[in-house]
Amino acid sequence: MLKYLTLFILFSTFGSTAFSDASPAETHYKNADAYYAIGEFAQAISEYKKAIALEPNSPILYNKLGVAYSELKQYDAALDAYQKALALSPMTAEPHYNIGIVYLKKGTFPRATEAFERAIAVDTGWGDPYTGLGEVHLKQGDLEGAARAYKKATRLTPKSTSAILGLGKVYTKQGRLDEAITAVKKTIEIQMDHTEAHYQLAHIYVKRGEKEKAATAMAFFKVLRQTDPLLQKAELWVKKHPDDARGYNNLGIVYLARCRFADAVANYKHAISLAPDLATAHYNLGHAYHKQAKIDLAIEAYQQALAADIDLAIAHNNIAVCYTESKVNLDKALSHARTAVRLAPTEANYWDTLFQVCDALGLENEARHARKKWKAYSNGE
Repeated sequence: MLKYLTLFILFSTFGSTAFSDASPAETHYKNADAYYAIGEFAQAISEYKKAIALEPNSPILYNKLGVAYSELKQYDAALDAYQKALALSPMTAEPHYNIGIVYLKKGTFPRATEAFERAIAVDTGWGDPYTGLGEVHLKQGDLEGAARAYKKATRLTPKSTSAILGLGKVYTKQGRLDEAITAVKKTIEIQMDHTEAHYQLAHIYVKRGEKEKAATAMAFFKVLRQTDPLLQKAELWVKKHPDDARGYNNLGIVYLARCRFADAVANYKHAISLAPDLATAHYNLGHAYHKQAKIDLAIEAYQQALAADIDLAIAHNNIAVCYTESKVNLDKALSHARTAVRLAPTEANYWDTLFQVCDALGLENEARHARKKWKAYSNGE
């Protein structure tokens, strides 16, 4: 499903609301938006309806009501709300676009086409309706029509992942695989963890007979597919619990798995700002820096983790790894590696780290002992 189908719609052409900040209608409107933001769509609908009862001539409220209904797949109710928005404000593009999305989801392509074209007629500079039109053409097998629509969308909105990926799909179906790869990779450049883009990339590599590249792309796609629901839950959790440090720490873990390093770091730091003694957040921050080869920052974060929990074996191990990789402070590496195996004596990886440090320092007897322990615990002995 394309990203634009999530229905996060802009309302700029409606203008500002006519509500007074202190009015009951404004209160219900803000409540509804807050419920919508955390995925509580039924409550959002209830609040939008209360606002509409007080302000029945607001096209914004009807359009947002329709979006909330669409999230619950109550498409007939959504269409009714969008039509009421258009009756109050005929020269606005968003309700037409949203109607097109509903009909696209329902597989009613002629009506979807009509709605997207009406949105374009109202606002020729808005790229999303062209993307919707491209999706309709693609589903109907009209590759040339889809390409024209997607290209127009990308000219208007150069960073629209939906339009760029759509164009990549067209090129794939046309056998223009080099151009398809360029489009899909551009999508990934804009959004590193775009699940469908990685699937499409793997599919194209299969077609080209590039098995290793296909396997790599498919492996990351599987990670993304597995973490998609976790990401949604984690993002909603922090919206609902903005003061929960562990929630931000967990969200950072998901971002890191999806290679969104900057987002992971930002969430770990936010968790730390809420709970400075949360050792796991400091450790995870170090792990994120470590994966980016920012060794000094990684060591600093791991040390902060140990300041919060001196017995955190994995932090000791990873500091030893950092020093060993950078080939400095091997005496400190040895101390941390020894501590790690003392705290977690059955963890094979920690014995391997100790072996690497001892080998680098020329401590042959201890290196042999560590190697023996690593092999034993690796084999489950």
